[in-house]
Order: sequence, then structure tokens, then C-alpha cells
Amino acid sequence: MRSSDRCLVRPGIIAAGASWGLQWRRLRLGRRCGLAALVFGLLASAAAFAQERLVFDVLRDGETIGSHHFEFEREDEALKVSVETALAVKVAFITVSRYEHKRVERWRNGLLLSLAGMTNDDGEETELSIVLKDKEYTRTVNGRDEQLAAPIGIASLWSKNVLSGGKLLSPEKGEVYRVRADLLGREVIKLGSGEVEAERYRLSGQLSRDLWYGPDGRLVQIRYEHEGSVVEFVRR
Repeated sequence: MRSSDRCLVRPGIIAAGASWGLQWRRLRLGRRCGLAALVFGLLASAAAFAQERLVFDVLRDGETIGSHHFEFEREDEALKVSVETALAVKVAFITVSRYEHKRVERWRNGLLLSLAGMTNDDGEETELSIVLKDKEYTRTVNGRDEQLAAPIGIASLWSKNVLSGGKLLSPEKGEVYRVRADLLGREVIKLGSGEVEAERYRLSGQLSRDLWYGPDGRLVQIRYEHEGSVVEFVRR
């Protein structure tokens, strides 16, 4: 078993952090294996995800409220990941909550080269950019700059390898989160294209969320509670 696999599958020791669309807001792995596992895993994921699209339906208490998309494509030697989320909660045909997010990530050899994104959370707009230069990142949130040491993990969640990255940066707000991730076991998940056996992880701490990943490490499903409702991201 590879060292990166040991970091991922040992219950009770994984830590990661994440921010995700409908949560509307919102990591601790031992330093000895976190960054190594993240880089190793992302290198493998980059090859696997090139020229592909992952589409999720977003449900609130079983009712579809929007969609979430990942689109992967090669640009020279870099992997470009385009992400788009569009959500709207309606009551009696009236939209009472709306969330929109778009971003573009660029990766090379397991390192984030840049990220540029825009978020509109019920009228609250956030513009985020992250650029790698001379082994250091410049993070800009609504015009305010801050320097961050490289490497850095981004809470995209399209690959399970991010769960071993230690600290993760929110791609929506630019904040850093800490949570614990435990491997609960394997389950059969129904998708629009059929069934898949998936590994189920549970995040706790600053973020509570269940995540399912297929045998290839690709994101299959997300589930969590938000303001008394059950929210699910289900891959088509």
C-alpha cells in the first residue's frame, strides 16, 4: 500500500477542510503525510480527469434546487478546472434564497497555479483570486491582498485526495478551514448512469458533511444538514 493510501484510509486520523456552495459559509491531518499525499493524489487525478465533465443535481429535502458542474480540460501541461454552481430556493413559487458561483482553477504537477472566482450569495458578492509566483501565493479577496506560503490545498472536493491535504482554502470566500475526516466504509450509490461502489467519508469540526468517492477517486455524492434541511449533491 502506498503512503498516500495509508493517509486516506486509516479511520480517525484524516483531517481536511472545505467550503461548499449551499452551506453558504464555511482542516487536521498529521503534517508528516498530508502534503505528500495531496500532491501525489492530484498528479494522478489530473491525468484521470482531463477532458471530462462531472454534473451534480443539488437537492434540498429531496427537491431539486439547482446544479453543480466541474469541467476538466488540458491547457498545454496544465489542468484547467471550470466550476459553476447555481442554486435557488423557492417558497410558494417565490425565490427566497439564491446562490451563484463560478471559478477557474489551473493546476500543474499537483500544484495550484491560479484560481479566479466570483460568488453571489443572496446579493453578497465576493471576488477571489489566487496566483502562484516565486513559491508564494498572492490571495486577493475583494481587492485585499495577502501572501500565503506554497503549497496550498483548495477545497474543491472533486478528488478524494484533497482530504489528506491538511489546511484547505475555501474557493468561494478565501478562508481557511479545519475539519476531521473519517472513513466510514463502502456503500453502493445509485447514479443516473447506474450503480457505483463508493467510499464514504464523514467530515466534522468546523464543517459537517458526508462525502462519497468512487473507485477512481472521483466525487460521487455529498450530503449534509443546513438549517433543518437535508442538502444533497448527487452526480448524474
